[in-house]
Amino acid sequence: MLDRIQRDLAGLNVVARNAAAADLAIIVEQMEGYQERLDLWYERIWQLKGLWVEEDRSMVRHQAHEAHLTKREFQLLKFLLDHPHRFFTADQIKDRAWAEPALFTDEVRNYVRRVRRILAELDIPCDLVNRPHVGYSLMFRP
Repeated sequence: MLDRIQRDLAGLNVVARNAAAADLAIIVEQMEGYQERLDLWYERIWQLKGLWVEEDRSMVRHQAHEAHLTKREFQLLKFLLDHPHRFFTADQIKDRAWAEPALFTDEVRNYVRRVRRILAELDIPCDLVNRPHVGYSLMFRP
């Protein structure tokens, strides 16, 4: 919705455009703050549910189970854990999680499949979902 408003700003007269742009900047800043707080709460929930991520060993532990991941598996899982309930396209994942724009979309799907298997093996209460034309997201189960 904010993208649509941003595009529509160009069609407004100068006074209205300036006022709307100022309002839009305030709303975007507030949303970013809300998202940061939400991310902190999700991190706390993971701690309470017994999920531990050890970056230096590329290891994930949930309750009594643990798994060692490849570098890219770990980067993908960590990226999605850091941004739960937000959707990212394969291109966004390549750029943000791996900084590897040369990878192919099929490779992203391959790593998604592998991370899904790890989530299931560790019995982590979330799903890595895909919505066509929207992207991938880590969604917590109730």
